[in-house]
Amino acid sequence: MSDHSTKRVLADALKALMQTTSLDHITINRLADKAHINRNTFYYHFSDISALLQWTYEQDIISQVDPLTNIDHWQEAYKRIMAYITDNQNFCLQTFHSLSRSILDDFLFQVAQNMVDQVVLSIDASISKRLRDDIDNFFGWAIAAQFIQWLVSDIKESPESMIQRAEIMLSGTLEHVITNGQARPFTG
Repeated sequence: MSDHSTKRVLADALKALMQTTSLDHITINRLADKAHINRNTFYYHFSDISALLQWTYEQDIISQVDPLTNIDHWQEAYKRIMAYITDNQNFCLQTFHSLSRSILDDFLFQVAQNMVDQVVLSIDASISKRLRDDIDNFFGWAIAAQFIQWLVSDIKESPESMIQRAEIMLSGTLEHVITNGQARPFTG
């Protein structure tokens, strides 16, 4: 089995175990048994379960973010992120309720930040890097927080309602922020 294949098997085993067991209670022995490998093989690839969790989200970022860079409308990217959360609800919730919560926070932020960046560039491709980074950071965290709130509320609100709320909040906002940022550059 190739290096990547073994890692993928471990990631899939982790996701499967997290359907029924909290992340903080999953042991390497149990994970290795589920993946049909030995402990040494696990340690060859990862230092601990948090490293595997991090790798799993990184791989999911690659599969989720890259396609988002070619989407013309942020609403479609928003739907895809929500579909990821829905499809991986237990995995995301278990991560949220674990000591490794920051991995989920970072994953959702990176995906949201990428989405915001595409919108910012579509509004003004000549925007300064500093202003662009500030906007991406601010709105990326705001959107990531919305996704987390949606996740922990057991995904009760429909994706359409979430998108409508985001449209109300964001409609014209990014354009206004860009205009303000260019008129009054941040000096801090």
